[in-house]
Amino acid sequence: MMGKFYNPVSIYTGKEGLQQLVHSLEKELEQVERVLVLTRGANVQESEILYPLMTAITKKEYQVKELALSNPEIRDLYKMKQDIGTFDFQFIIAIGGGSVMDAAKALSALKYIQGSNIKEIRETIADHRYENNEEVVPWIGIPTTSGTGSEVTCWATVWDGELDKKYSISAINLYAAACVILPELTLTAPVSVSVHTALDAMCHATEAYWSVQTNPISRLYALEAIRRIRMYLPKLKDNLHSYEVRKQLALGSHFAGLAFSNTKTTACHSISYPLTLLYEIEHGLAASLTLGAVLRLNHSAIVEMDQLLKAFDVTAVDGVERFLVDIYEQYELNYKLKDYGIYQEHVPAIVRGAFTKGRMDNNPVLLTEEDITEILVSLI
Repeated sequence: MMGKFYNPVSIYTGKEGLQQLVHSLEKELEQVERVLVLTRGANVQESEILYPLMTAITKKEYQVKELALSNPEIRDLYKMKQDIGTFDFQFIIAIGGGSVMDAAKALSALKYIQGSNIKEIRETIADHRYENNEEVVPWIGIPTTSGTGSEVTCWATVWDGELDKKYSISAINLYAAACVILPELTLTAPVSVSVHTALDAMCHATEAYWSVQTNPISRLYALEAIRRIRMYLPKLKDNLHSYEVRKQLALGSHFAGLAFSNTKTTACHSISYPLTLLYEIEHGLAASLTLGAVLRLNHSAIVEMDQLLKAFDVTAVDGVERFLVDIYEQYELNYKLKDYGIYQEHVPAIVRGAFTKGRMDNNPVLLTEEDITEILVSLI
């Protein structure tokens, strides 16, 4: 169990926070000539909310790159590098969900590392050649979804559909220089995206709470994240454009990000990777499917278990699974593996891909292949 908490990201909140960030950014950009802006689209240049930021950027040479991707892959990174071409960016601003911020971290890590083809980029990531790169490009994150917490973590997930693998780019110097939480930017997020990302954040928080690397500060953030998501996710369906609901979910996601920025995730996320990679189950949903079952296996090893149950507003472990099923049914989400074409004969392949180093071994209880098999069969 860890006794240390570290996070170097300067955190700003709300429109006032954005103004403060812009003031700080203008000083930082004095030494910068070219800025790369990564977005998911939505005409950020014309956003009234982001006007102060975009005004500051236009004083520099800049390029806006719209990324139509979800779960960035090796080939996406290669294409981005090709598309950006000779634009020698020295600063990155990422405005979007976790995929956009993961792309920012990947481009930051790989900026000054040669990679002329997909194979070389794959080898660079797989062999962690970027770890000693002292010339990573600084970046700031502005989330437009409430779930990933990527604005305050130092790792990025990169997928490799060609080889059916998932990689993690991770280095201490990949933390953002700053981030700003603007709930206004999440008001237009579709309900499906909002629910999937909120479920992801709830998993981040819960897994941070019980992680091998748990610490008192992470647990405080985790409990606060769980409470907010538990209270406000059920309200979202009838209040999609409620600033208060969106604010509480944004803060819940952010607190969850702070919690697991020091602990990483555990078995739930590890099992989710092959479910997403092989069967395209949305990441947040895939991670949440096993949360109740893994909690039952972990409960005897969890520090201050009573506080975790209290955050979920339940009195027993099974109450957490009931809460999740209620959410699935409220939002009409398929939560049986057979709904995704997964049957018992497919389980062994999923199990083989479920033991991600740094995730499964970060679980407080050592889970076996038999344990994972039993969990998956129960979900069919």
